[in-house]
Amino acid sequence: PLVSAVAAYVFERLSDPTLLESVRENGAWLGEQLDAIARRSGKVRAIRGIGFIWGLDVVEPAGHVVKRGWDEGILMLTAGEHTLRILPPLVMDRDELTRGLSIIERVIAQ
Repeated sequence: PLVSAVAAYVFERLSDPTLLESVRENGAWLGEQLDAIARRSGKVRAIRGIGFIWGLDVVEPAGHVVKRGWDEGILMLTAGEHTLRILPPLVMDRDELTRGLSIIERVIAQ
């Protein structure tokens, strides 16, 4: 059936060594960039995460930052009163991540 074909494709894609290496490299780079944003903004208390799963503890209510991000075209979630959850798609490249990070930095700084 269709469901098992889709599941097989997803499993195959997520097992692709090229994708996994890209996620490892870009995930480490993403963490470095988020750390730099935190230092520049002065509005992030802590960062935690790995790969493409990140949480940023911000000084203002996270919902406010999420709303500004939505208005700028980026989807973030809250994970508590002051925590932003950032989960970019695994297939994003550095150019796409860079564009997203610039929006994140802008909405955190507002």
